[in-house]
Amino acid sequence: MKRIQWDDSLAIGVPTLDDQHKTWFEHLAALSAAIDANYEMPQVVKTIDFLIDYTNFHFSSEEGQMAAVGYPRLAEHQGRHQELRNTLQTLLLDFEEEGPTQRLVATVNDLLRNWLVQHIRNVDGQFAAFLRESDRGQT
Repeated sequence: MKRIQWDDSLAIGVPTLDDQHKTWFEHLAALSAAIDANYEMPQVVKTIDFLIDYTNFHFSSEEGQMAAVGYPRLAEHQGRHQELRNTLQTLLLDFEEEGPTQRLVATVNDLLRNWLVQHIRNVDGQFAAFLRESDRGQT
């Protein structure tokens, strides 16, 4: 199954966030590959756990930057982040119940295609625009 990879069209112009987004894509791709390759459950669980931990790290970092510059849409952004946290928890539960299925691979790829790409381009893009417009520089 073809996976979406990071490309420069997803860059929002905030170096720390762009680097974290790239890392996020790498780990999501690793999860898809682990499931596709029928890796043993402990390896897939380890990859999912890392992905959840990294997501929480990234969201904390991003929200911290937003709070530091007084981003007016922070609460809305946090709500969007919580949506993904919930999706990842559901993904973990599905994996624990069903194992490494092709449906799980499709869900991970849909996550990339639908939520993550749209979130970076639109929601994170709004934050980047706020930084540019408010002349707060890049964090």
